[in-house]
Amino acid sequence: MGEVEEERTVLLERLGRNPLNPRNHAGDLAETVQSLRSTGQVQPLTVVRREAFLAVHAGQEAALGGAVYVVLDGNRRLAAAREAGLSALRVDVRDDLAASRAALLEAALVANMHRLDLHVMEQARAVRELVREHGHQRLVAQQLGKTAAWVSQRLKLLDLAPDLQELVERGELKVKDARRIGAMAPGLQHAAAEQAMSGGRNGSQGRSRSVARPAAYGSAPGGPAHAVNPVNTPGAAVDAEDPVGRFGEYVESAVDFANSMHGIASAYRAAAAADQGAADALVARLFERLERVTRHLPPPAPPSAG
Repeated sequence: MGEVEEERTVLLERLGRNPLNPRNHAGDLAETVQSLRSTGQVQPLTVVRREAFLAVHAGQEAALGGAVYVVLDGNRRLAAAREAGLSALRVDVRDDLAASRAALLEAALVANMHRLDLHVMEQARAVRELVREHGHQRLVAQQLGKTAAWVSQRLKLLDLAPDLQELVERGELKVKDARRIGAMAPGLQHAAAEQAMSGGRNGSQGRSRSVARPAAYGSAPGGPAHAVNPVNTPGAAVDAEDPVGRFGEYVESAVDFANSMHGIASAYRAAAAADQGAADALVARLFERLERVTRHLPPPAPPSAG
């Protein structure tokens, strides 16, 4: 159990944003501001004391200013509270999370990922810092509750040229394409990125052009236009060197899709209020499409007794 301070309400002027928070921008706060004004604070912020933070992150005194507590989980809520005109927030003090640099970074990274707050490039940079702290990608994956393939894919994004990383952040270059392009030699990346983006804009004309891609991705002859899907195409070729990693890419694509569905329940309720029959038909279509994919997979193995 982490230490919880007896005084649970803290003035905003005593709370400081984590200067090493993986999330660079607070984003759109309008919804959170409105929620704080109408409903109030539902969940306390997770903080560490200034002294505990500086013990593992010396040199951050100026960044903290006069803050007595550093917010690990709730930086967006802190920003929204200031915009909403609140004077204080409830907090849980968890100095145990400041046991090491890695523990602090993991706490902030996991909190942001669970709330879908982190852009994929921010995730990648945070993962890189964790790998530097732990020294091994597999250990980082275990600490975050992710697969080794997920960690590897995030790190591949950092092998992109800086201007291509900016395209990913702006949403102009899709993450699935960026992961593939990040594994290419620097001299091939810009042409591949241009092809990937033109293919998305120009339909079949863009897709008809071939893109150089490394053999490790198992592309079929003729480039992406003729690539096969080993999940639903019998006898399709898979990556002979790393079949687990290749399947991991499919899993992470599915996870990315699931994360993008944040808000689907509220969208369904609004649609059902307007036309229940149409909304239910769309739900049926969604389940049917998902079943088409999952029918090709075996059921998960039962947990081992030991």
